[in-house]
Amino acid sequence: MLNPETRPSLIVRLSDQQDQSAWWSFVELYEPFLKHLVARQGVPPAHQGDVVQQVLVAIAGSVSGWKDDGGDASFRRWVNRVARNVVIKFMTRQRRQISGQGGSDALARMDQHPDRIDPAIESQYRHELIVWASGRVRAEFAETSWIAFWATMIEGRDVAEVAESIGVSTGSIYMSRSRIVRRIRETIDEVLQ
Repeated sequence: MLNPETRPSLIVRLSDQQDQSAWWSFVELYEPFLKHLVARQGVPPAHQGDVVQQVLVAIAGSVSGWKDDGGDASFRRWVNRVARNVVIKFMTRQRRQISGQGGSDALARMDQHPDRIDPAIESQYRHELIVWASGRVRAEFAETSWIAFWATMIEGRDVAEVAESIGVSTGSIYMSRSRIVRRIRETIDEVLQ
């Protein structure tokens, strides 16, 4: 559905640590991605929030040095690398404090592909972006339209079955879905352009 990129103007604005609007936008966009990332890298659930905070602090401290390498998802790969380094430091500290209770396997896995974004993480990022945008546009649509959209597009239920269950035509579901998807795309584009 989407191939989102972080808008360059947002990245530039992040260099100014006083630009709270830019940071709120960044955190809103990236926090779900970072939570999933640190979870996949083996950070225990009890520590994931703290590690995400550490990643955000690390990004704030080094974003002014980020340079676009011209490749796909350059900024996200950089964010991934920063997060990976924070997780390695966290795991190393944990291993020192709790000797003999694991963490080595996760460190070894992370060292195998330092700059590659895991396709599952990329997919999760897109999913989180769509969920985020959906939350922002939901109030713009009638409840019946939203239920029809969610049931057929997100849950994958049959359009005819959903139409019958909520008492609307299949044509109205297709029209509602189209309008909602367009608004979601527009919302994501507004943030990422």
